[in-house]
Amino acid sequence: MPYDNIIVDFDGTISDSKKDIARSQLWVLERLGVQGRREEDLYPFIGMPLEETFRRLLPPALHDRIDEASDLYAAYYPSHSLLTTRLFPGVRTTLERLRSRGKKIAVASTKRGPGIRRATDHFGITPLFDRLQGSEGLPFKPDPAIIHVILEAERWGPETTIMVGDTAMDVMAGKNAGIATCGVTYGAMSQDQIQAAAPDFVIGEFSALLPLVE
Repeated sequence: MPYDNIIVDFDGTISDSKKDIARSQLWVLERLGVQGRREEDLYPFIGMPLEETFRRLLPPALHDRIDEASDLYAAYYPSHSLLTTRLFPGVRTTLERLRSRGKKIAVASTKRGPGIRRATDHFGITPLFDRLQGSEGLPFKPDPAIIHVILEAERWGPETTIMVGDTAMDVMAGKNAGIATCGVTYGAMSQDQIQAAAPDFVIGEFSALLPLVE
């Protein structure tokens, strides 16, 4: 069936931001005396809430410094968030075509709202979205709260809305909100991993969203 409203995750779905995120997390770990982690070791944790990320990355003896680690990251990352980050291939054109066909588009991200806006302004795509929804004050995905906020604020019907993301948390959030789901295989998870979350659709490039929502 056609989908009039599209909710997309940001990091790993719209933007290839893994290097800037991982390098900022490495900087935090090194400040706290944790050595031996490689950038690529941190990629699987992208998209998780900061507290959960550092709970997994810090040794148990440093778990009393998780809040400090999160604060260090929050202070460091904004000025380093767009050094290597790029839009995935086909994202800009696909967003423009979706808009030209009358589709409504929102972002639902674990980022804070100002961080999303900083990135969309940087890439010149802010006008292509109806809403940029961060997770401030909300439970993180897979809780469906962020999706419910978008649906209620934009008055979108769940039956005509689809969630698109690169992690199982995105897929589960969509399922928990009662909307259709689409997993992408070019982000944080492999095709097998994203398929294990049982989304309604799986795509290997963002442009494949176009025929899917018609």
